[in-house]
Amino acid sequence: MNFLEKVKKRMEIVSNVLTIGLDTDYERLPSRFSKNAEGVYEFNREIIERTKNFACAYKINSAFYEQLGPDGMKTMMKTRDLIGDLPVIYDAKRSDIDSTAKAYARAAFEFFGFDAITVLPYMGSDSMEVFFSYTDKYTFVLSLSSNQGAFDFEYHGTPPLYLKVAKFVSEKNKRYGNCGLVVGATFAEKIREIHEIANESLILVPGVGAQGGDVQKVMNSIDGRNLLVNVSRSIIFSADPEKSSYDYSKLLSLR
Repeated sequence: MNFLEKVKKRMEIVSNVLTIGLDTDYERLPSRFSKNAEGVYEFNREIIERTKNFACAYKINSAFYEQLGPDGMKTMMKTRDLIGDLPVIYDAKRSDIDSTAKAYARAAFEFFGFDAITVLPYMGSDSMEVFFSYTDKYTFVLSLSSNQGAFDFEYHGTPPLYLKVAKFVSEKNKRYGNCGLVVGATFAEKIREIHEIANESLILVPGVGAQGGDVQKVMNSIDGRNLLVNVSRSIIFSADPEKSSYDYSKLLSLR
C-alpha cells in the first residue's frame, strides 16, 4: 500500500486530517522524563499511546533527534516503529545535488522506512527527482513556509516563487503521482490559489497552534481531503495530549 492509499484509508477510519508532529524537544520534556534520548523515547511512547486513536498521520521532525546524536537517531527509529502502520512523514527538508539526494532518499525510505518526506525545491529538479522515483512513497515540496521569513524569497518574482514551485510540482505529479506541497497555515489564504495550480497534490499544512495558524481558515480553504494539517507543540506539550488531539480531530473533521 503506497502513502496516498494509507492516508485515504486512514481518513476513512478517523474522519479527520490531523497530523501529529513529534517535534520532541528534550528541553521541554515534563520533569518525570529524563532530558536525554531515552526520555524522548518514553515521552513519545506515551504521546503515541494517547493520541493514536485520533491521528490521521504522524510527522517526525528529524532535527529534534539529530541534536541528540546517535542515541537520538536510534530513538527516532524506535519511535517510527511505535507508530506502526499509520502514515509517517519524515520532516527533514532535504535538498542537494542528485548523488547526495540519492543517499538522502535511501536513508529516508529504505533505511528508516518512512512513508513520505519533506524537501526543499531551490536546488532545482535534479535535487528532487530521485525522491519522486520512489513511487510507493510521497514527497512534499516546500511551496510556502509558515514563518515570516517566507517574505524574504518565496514571495519574489512574477508569478511569485511559491506559485512557480506549485506549477513545477503539478507537472511532476502528472508523471509520478506522488508529489505534494507544503503550505504554512499562517498563509491559509494562499492555499486555494496553490491548490488550483496543483489540484492533484496533497498539501501538508504546518503552523497550526503554537505558530498561530487558524484551523478554520485552513479547513475552509479547499476540500479537507486534499489536506494533512499538522499540529505539534499544541498537542504533545499540552496538559492533556489525549484531550488536545481529540479536540483538534474535531476541528479538522471531514464530516
